[in-house]
Amino acid sequence: MAKRSGKKKMQLVLGIIILVVGLAVAGGGVFFSQANRHKKELAEFIRTSPSAAMVAYTLDENGQPGMDGSEVFHNADTQLVMASTMKIVILAAYADAVERGELNPNEQVAIADLEAYYLPRTDGGAHIAGLASVGLPTDSEGFAKDPSAKIMLDDIARIMIHNSGNAETDYLMVRLGAERIAATLAAAGMEQHTPFHSILGISLAIFNHEAPLIESAQRQSLLDAVAEGDFSALEALADRYLRDPNWRAAQLAFMQSQAFTESANQMGWEGQVSASQLFPKGTAREYAHLLAQIASGKFISPAVSERIQQKLETSPADNPMRFLFHKRYGAKDGVTAGVLTLVSYAAPKRGALAGKTRVVVILTNDLPYNAWVNMLQFQSIYLLQADLSKGATILYSEDLSVNRDRVAVVLSR
Repeated sequence: MAKRSGKKKMQLVLGIIILVVGLAVAGGGVFFSQANRHKKELAEFIRTSPSAAMVAYTLDENGQPGMDGSEVFHNADTQLVMASTMKIVILAAYADAVERGELNPNEQVAIADLEAYYLPRTDGGAHIAGLASVGLPTDSEGFAKDPSAKIMLDDIARIMIHNSGNAETDYLMVRLGAERIAATLAAAGMEQHTPFHSILGISLAIFNHEAPLIESAQRQSLLDAVAEGDFSALEALADRYLRDPNWRAAQLAFMQSQAFTESANQMGWEGQVSASQLFPKGTAREYAHLLAQIASGKFISPAVSERIQQKLETSPADNPMRFLFHKRYGAKDGVTAGVLTLVSYAAPKRGALAGKTRVVVILTNDLPYNAWVNMLQFQSIYLLQADLSKGATILYSEDLSVNRDRVAVVLSR
């Protein structure tokens, strides 16, 4: 995958477990001509696919949908894989715990405790980039060169959002506990969200050195168990990695071997897309509501909302979006095989809605490989978000009005 900063080239290896960060807006007439075409292709995919959803609206003074005629609700209540956008919920739980005095953001955490959850080659370089941002060099596998180093707890939360670190997410989920995360989901009214579980466990289930998820029957059996709320297989694998030094060493050796690449090739794109369903799912409507409450300072308390805003609105990788399109921009994206997601709030610089806060949520699952690659390369989801934040021209499909959802194709402007 690629970073939105544009400083790292897109890595397409093992997309299923790369819950990445984002992409960059590049210049050039040819680029923007193709980008506009792929943006419209993305809008058409969303309009016609049951595995895609879109919500966009302007906030009123209470942080609720303003219903000014520019709102869009398409497949708003369909459960879809969120990829790294789910990390906003963990950030919200962290901010709440800090404000309650349950966690100290200035706590110095042993890097070894954090890296217990780190599995190389599964996060698109997010952990490496995150450690670099706090001045910690890494070895060839991505582990901190100084195993005695410490890192501030608040930096772990920042890396989770700015760099989309998976190890950082798992570490925070353990520190927060299931009850605090469940309380955050309840406070957000996110009744349709599936339970959170270890990213490490998912990654190991897909690519462990003993039995990677190559066979479709094996894969489907695990998918069925997870769909029924049985995470025991994932938890057992994560526990072995955390507590069995010999098994962990064998797994780390596998991650650097040709066998790892071969297992990914044997799984193929369809297998990776199928396995992406192991990740937690949510709905566009509920994530839009969460972002609206955060943006308006009404999520739990103004202090909690401000802590969340500080992380969401300061990612250096989002600077191109702010420079080109928005006065204010807070967002988290997600990428894994066949999945592109973006949840955001923004105040557009131009258009009839300039200066007003808009929430835009775009969720896509089951994208074909070529479309997925093109939409990554040409930043389609960000360009579509920018259009929607301005209240772009919308074409409604009358034949689907029975769903009482507005089905949108965003036209070029």
